[in-house]
Amino acid sequence: MALFAYALFAAAFMIAMGTIVATILPASDRILRLLRQGPEWSIDPLPPVRLTSRRGVIRQRAVTVAPQPLRAAA
Repeated sequence: MALFAYALFAAAFMIAMGTIVATILPASDRILRLLRQGPEWSIDPLPPVRLTSRRGVIRQRAVTVAPQPLRAAA
């Protein structure tokens, strides 16, 4: 039984490694190019947002330049 479990594990391991190699090998030139030169296009930074929650609904609000005065909790 232990020999069967060992053989099953070895077969599954070989299939998993073969799948990983078969996935990476065709794209190896593109992967190496991206690692050497960086992204193919520039990435624009996203504007800063603040998450607010009212009645359990989460929304995004733009961060304002001027700070808003805080209201005292009731």
